Amino acid sequence: MSFLLAILPTLVVLGILILIHELGHFIACRLLKVRVEKFSIGFGPELFSWQGKQTRYALSVLPLGGYVKPAGETVTELGESGPKPGDYLAAPLWVRMLIVVSGVAMNYILAFFLFAAVFMIGRPIPGTTVGSFVQGYPASASALRIGDRITQVNRKPVATWYELTDALGLASESGVHLDVERKDANYGLIRVSLIVVPKTEEVKDVFGKMHKMKRLGITPNAESNVFEKYNFTEALQHAWTTEVYLTVMTHKAVFYLIMGQMSLKTLAGPVGIISITGSAAKLGLPYVLQLMATLSVSLAVINLLPIPALDGGHLVFLLIEGIRRKPVSLAVQEKFAQVGFALLMVLMVFVVYNDLVNLDVLSKIKGVWSHLANR
Repeated sequence: MSFLLAILPTLVVLGILILIHELGHFIACRLLKVRVEKFSIGFGPELFSWQGKQTRYALSVLPLGGYVKPAGETVTELGESGPKPGDYLAAPLWVRMLIVVSGVAMNYILAFFLFAAVFMIGRPIPGTTVGSFVQGYPASASALRIGDRITQVNRKPVATWYELTDALGLASESGVHLDVERKDANYGLIRVSLIVVPKTEEVKDVFGKMHKMKRLGITPNAESNVFEKYNFTEALQHAWTTEVYLTVMTHKAVFYLIMGQMSLKTLAGPVGIISITGSAAKLGLPYVLQLMATLSVSLAVINLLPIPALDGGHLVFLLIEGIRRKPVSLAVQEKFAQVGFALLMVLMVFVVYNDLVNLDVLSKIKGVWSHLANR
């Protein structure tokens, strides 16, 4: 039941992302004087539609994407008369390039403002108060106590758990100087300075790469979260740096996947996104907006990959046309498009199966069938 309840917020989130992306193509076509024959959210049979002055608008049954259909997009549509004013192929090369990249641009714009909204609304994040010790690590044998709030690491102020872990990463392996605030029964709030020698371990990062990490062996107190909130200017700055960071990280992930240095099992598909979105919806609006912004950046990066079925594939053909001074033949484009679409479908099947395994859905289904068989 919880999985089914998560479908509604997922449809809303993905619907907005798809709408914004296709709206980018649509607005670019309108501004650049290219007629649009159809604007569809989803693929396949239409659930409902209406005819505008120039464009047919539709909501289709498969909510896995959408498309904007410009007039005169392919040679076969033109007939013997050739392209006429308002046709896609009649537009200059730079116009067609702008139309292709406009969807990705809109996803980046959306992500930027969503991240800015999250930083202005504010969100609770872990503070630096020690909640518990991890046995076998240095902190449990040190002068540090549960309830201590770490205020500085090697004289550098820290206010959140993320700042604390970043500061520990820069610290020396020989010892970390901590300044803490401690509640004392006799003297109230006191300040204590102490040194803890961290334990250095080899751990895997999000890409599966091994690197050294310094650990004290402490966990944050869940009741001592701090509320992270910024003014308008600061929110815009944080939104920009967050978007750049996610773009770089997504490109690195794609590179590692292609090079076989990162497992495909780390990918999340539609089922995984439904589960993640449902969890975010339970946590509140800032988490939903943050997830939507992250997905928007991912959608932008993936759409620019040089795969024929994606915007990046169309852009490659246009770049080749610019170099050769003539378009790539329709037969070649169609062949590459078919291969690209087949690869995407294979990847989709894999990630859906991967989602079912990660969420333990297959074993649950197997358990139900076993129960029915044994009745």
